[in-house]
Amino acid sequence: MNMKKHRVHGKRGFTFVELLTVTAILVFLFAGAVVAFFRSIQLAEISRNSSAALLVLKNRMVQIRDNPFNQIFATFNNATFSTAGLNGIGVSYVDNTNPNLYQVTIAFCWQEKNGRVFGEDLNLDGQLNAGEDQNGNGFIDSPVEITSLIYNGG
Repeated sequence: MNMKKHRVHGKRGFTFVELLTVTAILVFLFAGAVVAFFRSIQLAEISRNSSAALLVLKNRMVQIRDNPFNQIFATFNNATFSTAGLNGIGVSYVDNTNPNLYQVTIAFCWQEKNGRVFGEDLNLDGQLNAGEDQNGNGFIDSPVEITSLIYNGG
Protein backbone atom coordinates (compact mmCIF):
# COMPACT_ATOMS: atom_id res chain seq x y z
CA MET A 1 0.00 0.00 0.00
CA ASN A 2 1.39 3.23 -1.07
CA MET A 3 0.32 6.15 1.08
CA LYS A 4 1.04 9.45 -0.40
CA LYS A 5 0.94 12.52 1.64
CA HIS A 6 -0.90 15.22 -0.13
CA ARG A 7 0.05 18.72 0.67
CA VAL A 8 -2.77 21.19 0.77
CA HIS A 9 -1.78 24.46 -0.77
CA GLY A 10 -4.90 26.24 0.41
CA LYS A 11 -5.08 29.11 2.83
CA ARG A 12 -4.09 28.17 6.38
CA GLY A 13 -4.14 30.80 9.13
CA PHE A 14 -4.52 34.53 8.90
CA THR A 15 -2.76 37.11 6.87
CA PHE A 16 -0.78 39.89 8.49
CA VAL A 17 -3.42 42.46 7.51
CA GLU A 18 -6.17 40.41 9.14
CA LEU A 19 -4.15 40.04 12.34
CA LEU A 20 -3.38 43.76 12.36
CA THR A 21 -7.06 44.62 11.90
CA VAL A 22 -8.17 42.34 14.74
CA THR A 23 -5.42 43.71 16.99
CA ALA A 24 -6.50 47.29 16.28
CA ILE A 25 -10.11 46.45 17.08
CA LEU A 26 -9.12 44.74 20.33
CA VAL A 27 -6.92 47.69 21.33
CA PHE A 28 -9.84 50.10 20.83
CA LEU A 29 -12.20 47.84 22.80
CA PHE A 30 -9.69 47.51 25.62
CA ALA A 31 -9.08 51.28 25.68
CA GLY A 32 -12.83 51.87 25.85
CA ALA A 33 -13.16 49.44 28.74
CA VAL A 34 -10.32 51.16 30.62
CA VAL A 35 -11.89 54.60 30.08
CA ALA A 36 -15.27 53.29 31.26
CA PHE A 37 -13.66 51.74 34.34
CA PHE A 38 -11.94 54.98 35.37
CA ARG A 39 -15.08 57.01 34.67
CA SER A 40 -17.07 54.66 36.92
CA ILE A 41 -14.52 55.27 39.68
CA GLN A 42 -15.02 59.04 39.28
CA LEU A 43 -18.80 58.67 39.34
CA ALA A 44 -18.59 56.54 42.48
CA GLU A 45 -16.53 59.28 44.17
CA ILE A 46 -19.06 61.92 43.14
CA SER A 47 -21.90 59.80 44.50
CA ARG A 48 -20.05 59.12 47.76
CA ASN A 49 -19.21 62.81 48.26
CA SER A 50 -22.75 63.93 47.36
CA SER A 51 -24.19 61.55 49.94
CA ALA A 52 -21.70 62.71 52.57
CA ALA A 53 -22.46 66.37 51.81
CA LEU A 54 -26.21 65.75 52.07
CA LEU A 55 -25.76 64.11 55.46
CA VAL A 56 -23.71 67.12 56.61
CA LEU A 57 -26.50 69.46 55.47
CA LYS A 58 -29.18 67.46 57.27
CA ASN A 59 -27.15 67.56 60.48
CA ARG A 60 -26.59 71.30 60.06
CA MET A 61 -30.33 71.85 59.60
CA VAL A 62 -31.02 69.94 62.83
CA GLN A 63 -28.41 72.12 64.55
CA ILE A 64 -30.16 75.26 63.27
CA ARG A 65 -33.62 74.04 64.31
CA ASP A 66 -32.34 73.25 67.81
CA ASN A 67 -31.51 76.94 68.39
CA PRO A 68 -34.00 79.44 69.79
CA PHE A 69 -35.92 81.08 66.96
CA ASN A 70 -34.78 84.59 67.85
CA GLN A 71 -31.11 83.54 67.51
CA ILE A 72 -31.31 81.71 64.19
CA PHE A 73 -30.86 84.72 61.89
CA ALA A 74 -27.97 86.26 63.82
CA THR A 75 -26.17 82.94 64.25
CA PHE A 76 -26.68 81.20 60.92
CA ASN A 77 -27.33 83.78 58.19
CA ASN A 78 -24.44 83.75 55.72
CA ALA A 79 -22.52 81.46 58.07
CA THR A 80 -19.95 79.03 56.70
CA PHE A 81 -18.95 75.62 58.01
CA SER A 82 -16.77 72.72 56.96
CA THR A 83 -16.62 69.03 57.74
CA ALA A 84 -13.97 66.36 58.05
CA GLY A 85 -13.67 64.01 55.11
CA LEU A 86 -14.80 66.45 52.42
CA ASN A 87 -12.66 69.11 50.80
CA GLY A 88 -15.34 71.77 50.75
CA ILE A 89 -17.35 74.39 52.54
CA GLY A 90 -20.98 74.89 53.37
CA VAL A 91 -22.92 78.09 53.76
CA SER A 92 -26.33 78.78 55.27
CA TYR A 93 -28.70 81.59 54.41
CA VAL A 94 -31.68 82.68 56.50
CA ASP A 95 -34.46 84.72 54.90
CA ASN A 96 -36.17 86.64 57.70
CA THR A 97 -38.61 88.60 55.51
CA ASN A 98 -41.46 87.08 57.51
CA PRO A 99 -40.66 87.64 61.21
CA ASN A 100 -42.47 84.43 62.23
CA LEU A 101 -41.35 82.16 59.41
CA TYR A 102 -37.71 81.85 58.36
CA GLN A 103 -36.64 80.17 55.17
CA VAL A 104 -33.29 78.48 55.73
CA THR A 105 -31.22 77.36 52.75
CA ILE A 106 -27.97 75.44 53.16
CA ALA A 107 -25.58 74.58 50.33
CA PHE A 108 -22.32 72.63 50.31
CA CYS A 109 -19.64 72.99 47.62
CA TRP A 110 -16.70 70.60 47.40
CA GLN A 111 -13.74 69.65 45.26
CA GLU A 112 -13.18 66.16 43.95
CA LYS A 113 -9.74 64.50 43.84
CA ASN A 114 -9.48 65.29 40.13
CA GLY A 115 -9.87 69.02 40.87
CA ARG A 116 -13.47 69.43 39.72
CA VAL A 117 -15.50 71.71 42.00
CA PHE A 118 -19.19 71.03 42.59
CA GLY A 119 -21.18 74.16 43.32
CA GLU A 120 -20.74 77.83 42.57
CA ASP A 121 -18.08 78.52 45.21
CA LEU A 122 -15.16 77.73 42.92
CA ASN A 123 -12.42 78.72 45.40
CA LEU A 124 -14.23 77.17 48.39
CA ASP A 125 -14.02 80.30 50.56
CA GLY A 126 -17.72 80.54 51.47
CA GLN A 127 -18.17 83.87 49.67
CA LEU A 128 -19.50 84.77 46.24
CA ASN A 129 -16.63 86.18 44.24
CA ALA A 130 -16.63 87.64 40.73
CA GLY A 131 -17.78 85.06 38.20
CA GLU A 132 -19.05 82.53 40.74
CA ASP A 133 -22.76 83.44 40.84
CA GLN A 134 -23.71 81.60 37.66
CA ASN A 135 -27.47 82.12 37.97
CA GLY A 136 -27.32 85.65 39.42
CA ASN A 137 -29.42 84.97 42.52
CA GLY A 138 -26.87 86.37 44.98
CA PHE A 139 -26.38 83.07 46.81
CA ILE A 140 -23.93 80.20 46.54
CA ASP A 141 -25.74 77.31 44.89
CA SER A 142 -24.73 73.67 44.77
CA PRO A 143 -26.07 70.34 43.53
CA VAL A 144 -26.31 69.45 47.22
CA GLU A 145 -28.60 72.00 48.78
CA ILE A 146 -31.57 71.87 51.15
CA THR A 147 -34.19 74.43 52.10
CA SER A 148 -36.55 74.35 55.06
CA LEU A 149 -39.03 76.65 56.76
CA ILE A 150 -38.75 77.26 60.48
CA TYR A 151 -41.81 78.68 62.22
CA ASN A 152 -41.79 80.74 65.41
CA GLY A 153 -44.36 78.74 67.25
CA GLY A 154 -43.73 80.09 70.69
